[in-house]
Order: sequence, then structure tokens, then C-alpha cells
Amino acid sequence: MEIKTKGIIIDKKDYKEADKLAKIFSLEFGVINAKFAGAKKEKAKFKVVSEPFTLADFVINKGQTNTVTQADIIDSFAGILNNYTKTMCGYIVLDMVRTILPMEKSEQDLFVLTLSSLKNIETKNELVSLIDYILKFLSFSGTELMFAETNDVVYLDTNSGNLTNQKDIGFNLIDKKVYLTILDINNQVKREYNEKELKQALHLLHNIIYLKFDADIKSFQFI
Repeated sequence: MEIKTKGIIIDKKDYKEADKLAKIFSLEFGVINAKFAGAKKEKAKFKVVSEPFTLADFVINKGQTNTVTQADIIDSFAGILNNYTKTMCGYIVLDMVRTILPMEKSEQDLFVLTLSSLKNIETKNELVSLIDYILKFLSFSGTELMFAETNDVVYLDTNSGNLTNQKDIGFNLIDKKVYLTILDINNQVKREYNEKELKQALHLLHNIIYLKFDADIKSFQFI
């Protein structure tokens, strides 16, 4: 059976002697595995299109091993790949999709969010854009981050992964400036953000993702 879908490459690896096997986050079919035959060869037609961040219209022959038979590139997010920090933020987005989402389950809202967020990472402040993506990802996936009622003293609830004013055994105290950074981005407040606090906020969100999904997104270590 042949299927046609728009999708973005989120991961790839060598497969057999000359092929590549990629994970494609597709609009209609969610995350799927697909083979790019001969993509490791020097002049292969799929050499470029099988790389992460490639957005394309794919034609895939469904079978025991799905095989891409046609791919027309829409975007390659070159502005992300030309900047180290943007690249790392982009890979966190791809790794979240690859690690958290189930295989072959349509997630159209998350697909649209992922593409728009990658474009924001490419063209705007990448750290702010990534935090905004994570907060929306949590909401879209049914695990919305709950914020504390006041800004006075805030703790991370290590059971639920939410933020609270209530202190309990094992709860972690959160830096107020870091908390306000996340809260303001969640509320779409436009202001100058401190880079150190943005990075601290991302590491806090990494902990929250781990608590909510039991998923370790390893690319956070490069931020």
C-alpha cells in the first residue's frame, strides 16, 4: 500500500550496506519508521532528504519495512543548522517527539506546533521559543504544567512534576527568577529575558518532563 504524507525527519541511522532508516513525524500517521534505499551512496537522490530537520512531502510504500519512494523537500531549517544554540534547541524538539510520542498515532496538533516552533527557533530567540514549545507540548499531550498560586516561594512537586507553594518532603525549592521566566513565557509576556535564567528554566523543564513522562531527553545536556 502506498501512502502520501507531509513529514519531518526526526532521527536517522545507517541501515544495512547502503540504506538509511529514519523516523518521520508525519501529519496524518504520527511517527513512522521508513527506509531510504541507497541513501548512503555519494550521489544518492535521498542523501539530503533523509537528514534530520528535513520537511518534505513523502510517498511511502507501506510494508514489513516501509520504504520512501519519493520525497519533495519543503524546508530544511537551514537557519537552525547554521547556529550551535539553535541546533541544540532544534534537536531537543526532535528528541521530545521521538522519545515521548507513541509510534503511528496521529498527532496533528502537535505536528503543526512542532513545525511552527522550529520556525520560531530558526527566526527568533531560540531559548524562549523552546520553552514556549515545551509548555505547549505538555498542554497538547494532556499533561499541562500546573503553576503555583503565588510567586513568593515555589517548589517542584517531585511526584506530579507540577509547581506549587506547598512544601513537602522531597519537594525542590525553585529559584524565583527562573519560575517567573517560565511563567512569563507561558503567559506570552514580551520582555528581555536573561540568558542564564532561560537555560536554568530549560533544565527545570527537563526535570519536569522526566517526572511527567519518565523520559530522559539527553540533548538537554548541551544547553
